[in-house]
Amino acid sequence: MRQMNTNAVEMIPIRLIISLAIIAAIAVMIVFASSSLRTLLAEHQVEQECRLLESTLSTMVGSGVPRDVDEASAAEGTKRVQTFTLPDSLLYLSFGGDSDSLNTGVLKTGLIEDGAAIFYRVEGGSKQVIWLPKETYKFREGTYVDNKWVINGTGHSFIVHSGGKITLVFERVQKNHVIYILVHGTDERSV
Repeated sequence: MRQMNTNAVEMIPIRLIISLAIIAAIAVMIVFASSSLRTLLAEHQVEQECRLLESTLSTMVGSGVPRDVDEASAAEGTKRVQTFTLPDSLLYLSFGGDSDSLNTGVLKTGLIEDGAAIFYRVEGGSKQVIWLPKETYKFREGTYVDNKWVINGTGHSFIVHSGGKITLVFERVQKNHVIYILVHGTDERSV
């Protein structure tokens, strides 16, 4: 009859526990890596959409004709209509200002650098900013008044609050001989 090695039998539960701990550690690393990768890909997607917009607007700011928002019968300014496909994890995308300057999650429509910036943040990521030349890019939120789009108040940034597909209109306008890029939705409803 064969004699069993009792030391080997006693080591089986310990080896099983060590193996399970290693598997659990690998699983945690995979979950963390996939979460980080998802955030990185979402940030990249928003940046690509913004860079595409910047490219589209470059021809408009270079040679487009502005509409005087104070003149009721003024002809339309040069426009660009852009459809964005934004990740579901988008927390905000702001044209013209840092919507969450205090990092509290409370979004405000203030302006930074006279509206020459695009700020965005996705869930799990940090705030990102694209600085634009302030001589040519001055974003302002549009509001629909008396059958025309005008600058909202004295000037606000335009904020997209969630991901998905959204179409925005960017129009070259002027107020008091200062040229802006008016941002609004595709109809008279607010986005």
